[in-house]
Amino acid sequence: MKRPRLVPNAGKVLRRSWTSHILVVGGLLTAGEAVLPYLSGSELIPPSVFPFVAFAVVFAAFAARFVLQETLHDADD
Repeated sequence: MKRPRLVPNAGKVLRRSWTSHILVVGGLLTAGEAVLPYLSGSELIPPSVFPFVAFAVVFAAFAARFVLQETLHDADD
């Protein structure tokens, strides 16, 4: 079995890919979902809707993975 390796332009991918940006937002939403019960009275997003918002963001990251991101394929950094 081969060992996993990073893509040659990993730094550029992290900075410019939609997928990584959307996944960061998804991670923040997941963290927010864990913290929300402790912040009584601050309902920016109603608790019954919050899981659906988090799901939508993660699904958007999944879909973005299949969109050609030409800024990642430029010859220059």
